[in-house]
Amino acid sequence: MRRIAAVASAVAVLSLTLVLMGWMLARVAEHPGVPREAGELPRWFAGEPAARGAREGVPAPAAAAHGHEAGVAAAAIKPGVPAVEKAGAAEGDYAEYAGGQIEIAFLEYEMKPNKIRVKPGAVTFVLRNEGRFAHDFHVEGPGVEAYAAKFSPGRTVRLEVALPEGEYKISCPLSNHDQRGMHGTLVATSKLTGK
Repeated sequence: MRRIAAVASAVAVLSLTLVLMGWMLARVAEHPGVPREAGELPRWFAGEPAARGAREGVPAPAAAAHGHEAGVAAAAIKPGVPAVEKAGAAEGDYAEYAGGQIEIAFLEYEMKPNKIRVKPGAVTFVLRNEGRFAHDFHVEGPGVEAYAAKFSPGRTVRLEVALPEGEYKISCPLSNHDQRGMHGTLVATSKLTGK
């Protein structure tokens, strides 16, 4: 009888341990080593340059290790395609693109730029993952719903979309990225303020 009780106890402890391990793995599967409740991470962890006077021994920025300039994650377009940055008091800061190609940099948990104006028609999004986690991309609006599948850090993917005039939501719907601020507005209009 004692032996049966000992075996049953051992099986119960083993089962509970396996259930807890499965739960923990599911919680951190997307972000290994970084709990979801971490909040703001140190600047150096995100690849930004260390502040002046920082102590020695701080790890080098991650971006420098990949051959990128540290702390630079600005979205731009290819040479020859005009872009104009404009700020409107009531409308916020929008990046305007007269050409049909828009580059967007993906970081945790933001897209740069996240407010875009572009002329209607065929648009090619050039999506660069400069972050440390995988991301994906979604455009939804009047008659349009387009996705770029999940792409890992360091990768660049392209997504071609035909945009009629209107306002669109752009986002990274992967896991909880959209809820953490990884979304923006895309306006397709023939009335660009910089033109």
